[in-house]
Amino acid sequence: MGTTFENNEILAQDLPNYEAVATTRLDKKHYWVVLISTLLVFSFVSLGLMVCYNFFNFLKSMPYKQAAAIAYLSFWGLYVLYSWIGFKRKSYCYRAHDVIYNFGVFHKTTVLIPFNRIQHIALHEGLFSRKFGLASLQFYTAGGSTTDINIPGMPLEVAKSFKEIISNKIEK
Repeated sequence: MGTTFENNEILAQDLPNYEAVATTRLDKKHYWVVLISTLLVFSFVSLGLMVCYNFFNFLKSMPYKQAAAIAYLSFWGLYVLYSWIGFKRKSYCYRAHDVIYNFGVFHKTTVLIPFNRIQHIALHEGLFSRKFGLASLQFYTAGGSTTDINIPGMPLEVAKSFKEIISNKIEK
């Protein structure tokens, strides 16, 4: 029973600086995936609005049609700009014991997940991502859905190799 309890002070300058780590930006082809998906949704919504306009007479007599059309197109233009800025601010880094993911347009968020907290890793390839040779890695943690992360826009071979490496680390 000679064990003594110690609770030493940790100084701020002694903490590791995760912000100084060089991160990798998403593959540029991923923005094309985002853009194609956005244009597809825009096309379907626009087609639906045009069908509604032609079949419902009260829409034809609606005042400010030009203003509504300008607002509609401006919304989609701003959405494309927002997705571009969001794409430019996403980055990731795999280190020996954890993964770091940065994202956010108005509010920068950094998620750092130690490998020992990861319960499962899934590799996803969407329809358009597959055409561009991209994949995303989804990390499921013990902390619940708020700490899970999905890193999109990685080259498929890189995503597969990271999945294999991290899976081997979390199995030990």
